[in-house]
Amino acid sequence: VVEYMKHILESDPKLSPHKCDQINNCLLLLRNILHIPETHAHFLMPRLQPGSGHQVSMQNTILWNLFIQSIDKLLLYLMTCPQRSLWGVTMVQLIALIYKDQHVSTLQKLLNLWFEASLSESSDDNESNTTPPKQASGDSSPMLTSDPTSDSSDNGSGGKKESC
Repeated sequence: VVEYMKHILESDPKLSPHKCDQINNCLLLLRNILHIPETHAHFLMPRLQPGSGHQVSMQNTILWNLFIQSIDKLLLYLMTCPQRSLWGVTMVQLIALIYKDQHVSTLQKLLNLWFEASLSESSDDNESNTTPPKQASGDSSPMLTSDPTSDSSDNGSGGKKESC
């Protein structure tokens, strides 16, 4: 689904109403999948790391795969599109579901760490300390890839990616 949305966005810079509907429908599908409640007895999967002894819920596995496919960069890109009002509500609902099991204090700490890192990067580049780093410096697309090694898929707080 994420690759399909990327294909739509990269195929033509000017999105037709039909393509906007396709983007919104993809976001609705992801939202609906993440909204499905799971019973922990039936949907635990073995952890991807051998010998860990832990199990991961189906929801966390889905989220991990979405972040591997750069859902974060895609959502950021969709927030900047001129047609963002067509899928804005769906995006808010999707983001709320992605971070539903996170504690506010954990998210605040991670956001502060990200902001401090962005300040130090911009000061290294002799830039203003008030602007966050660019999302796609040199990439042909702002949503091609993310760094899966920096994503934390299990850190004891719900197993979702928490880095900002």
